[in-house]
Amino acid sequence: MQGRLSLISLTVALTAVAGVGVAHAAPTATLGASATLLSQPKGGEWAIGLGTSATFAMPDGSQPPPVRKMQIRFPRGAANWDRFPACNPERLEQRKDPDGCPAGSRIGKGTSTVWARPIVEDPIPATIDVFNGPRSGSGRTLLFLARTTRPISTQMVLRGVLRRTTGKYGFRLDVDVPRIQTVPGAPDASIVALTTVVQARRRGISYLEAPRTCPRTGLPFAGTFTFADGSSASAGARISCTLTSVPG
Repeated sequence: MQGRLSLISLTVALTAVAGVGVAHAAPTATLGASATLLSQPKGGEWAIGLGTSATFAMPDGSQPPPVRKMQIRFPRGAANWDRFPACNPERLEQRKDPDGCPAGSRIGKGTSTVWARPIVEDPIPATIDVFNGPRSGSGRTLLFLARTTRPISTQMVLRGVLRRTTGKYGFRLDVDVPRIQTVPGAPDASIVALTTVVQARRRGISYLEAPRTCPRTGLPFAGTFTFADGSSASAGARISCTLTSVPG
């Protein structure tokens, strides 16, 4: 890359599988990443939107075990979380509605697909709202409100912590995934696909800003996922150093 990121909208997904010493087949994970240039002010930081996705599957096509922990590492850049209002996690847990968070704290959206076989045969779609949460040590809490309306109506809040890190990556997001219980005696439901886009601006400030430099091989992402049966899977992705702007 010549000094900074050029212009983008590219999604690249690389799949990697890792078991943890178990004899049975382990789930696979695929990680996807994309970035979009929102604005390119002269002499200023480049505002971007960042998309990430993860899918989980079993080699035989059966329902994978529920994912319990997700860790995703992101490229360097800037996150202006202190410039946005914070949503109170306890209030969001009580309300389970976007109105439970102050205006300006919503920083993204997404979708998810859940399997709850054999109780529900068809995939269950969910919508996701992403909120800026309170400080967590030197990092920031992110809140993910997932809601389904068919064939069942339910709401769930996932909490994550976004921290700055050093080395190859600039940030690390750790998310704990609660159990998605179905009926007594039946297995928990499993998330099989999850996509989010963090993209927000407030008073001229973007929640995310592009890194100033980019490796020749592209910007790296990495994910590690731990499942309820003790297995784990890892995956990586890269996006081009050339970004595409959003039409005005």
